[in-house]
Amino acid sequence: MCKRCSLHGHLSRLCFLALIVAVLGGHWTDDLFLPPDQLPYVVRANPELKQRCLEDKKCPVKKDFLNSAKCWGYEADCDFADSYSADKLQCPGSSNWPNARTKQDQMTLFNRQTDFLHVQERLFDMKPICSSTSEDGSSLVCSDHLRYCRAKNIYFDFKSLNAATSTRYRDNVIQPGQVGGRCDQFDSKLLKERSDHMSYLQSWAHELQYFESHKGFRVSNQNCDVIFERPTVIIKLDAAVNMYHHFCDFINLYASQHINGSFSTDIDIVWWDTFSGGFVDSMFGATWKAFTNRRPVELISLDGKKVCFKDAMLPLLARQRLGLYYNMPVVDGCHGSGLFHAFCHHLLHRLGVKQKGPLKGKVRITLLSRGTQYRRILNENKVSACLPLALLSVFAIELHVYSLSS
Repeated sequence: MCKRCSLHGHLSRLCFLALIVAVLGGHWTDDLFLPPDQLPYVVRANPELKQRCLEDKKCPVKKDFLNSAKCWGYEADCDFADSYSADKLQCPGSSNWPNARTKQDQMTLFNRQTDFLHVQERLFDMKPICSSTSEDGSSLVCSDHLRYCRAKNIYFDFKSLNAATSTRYRDNVIQPGQVGGRCDQFDSKLLKERSDHMSYLQSWAHELQYFESHKGFRVSNQNCDVIFERPTVIIKLDAAVNMYHHFCDFINLYASQHINGSFSTDIDIVWWDTFSGGFVDSMFGATWKAFTNRRPVELISLDGKKVCFKDAMLPLLARQRLGLYYNMPVVDGCHGSGLFHAFCHHLLHRLGVKQKGPLKGKVRITLLSRGTQYRRILNENKVSACLPLALLSVFAIELHVYSLSS
């Protein structure tokens, strides 16, 4: 075969491969797996992604947006007018709250209670409890009351779990000597001060109160029975059988991702549930696909083992005092949290939930019926009887029965 023919064939194959990559590969921003309206905010907030996008002519995020002051709302230099919530948060009604007399005070209070200013307060609360200058050293940085923590190269020893006889919501799984790392600086006083919210779903105080620094500790096969190499979310969970309670888990996990600055699904998740039967999530288990592309690990599967984490996040929990969703007082007269809006669209996008419509001239209403003995809609039978008539009006109404059996 002549060299020219061989070269021509080689170039043809390269062009064909390039075409396949162009058709199937997509753009690198597709791998972030984010809703189109949120992608610009995530890219702009991350210096590396922002620079990569500025240098990429095919980046879908407009340069004007990248060079603007647009922000989520929790950044130190973020003005509300430039925030994600600026066109969503509204306070058309009046308020009798003593610290919300003016319209501006009312909006700021609502933002602090339900929106990205709530995230900002946790973010700005962060202080180091354990730190190290070496790459294999440990770190533990937590917000006030140990509501949220980030950690590197730490361990938990689960020899006191005794999974076979363990009950739910135990606060004594970790005993002295069963949690720690190797710190160059260890602030035991700060740890004690921040361990003041002692409740299972309020903080990580019960799990971290005995944290110690050990000079000889390294994350290695000699010191650890199990090593989590990937970034790992360790999460204590509310009731999986109740949508309200379980979504307290999910909204706080989403808020924690903002604090952490990453929405990657290339992570591990450990379900810290102390029940001997594990954490059964048959009804809402699909929601975890919005956070990880791997099956979560059950705490009971780690029974009796010393488990090491190279990179861990202990997120905001479901029942914090004055927290998100549960125990959340809300000033009257306001609506439209940007944080909840972003959470909703984030889930819908990652779970692939599509809207069929909108329907011209119709308003769709879905009535969720509890297929349980308690907490049912008192006049559900009357409402159901009206559904056929409602179909003739401007409303398109569907009844869905929600039960364990279905």
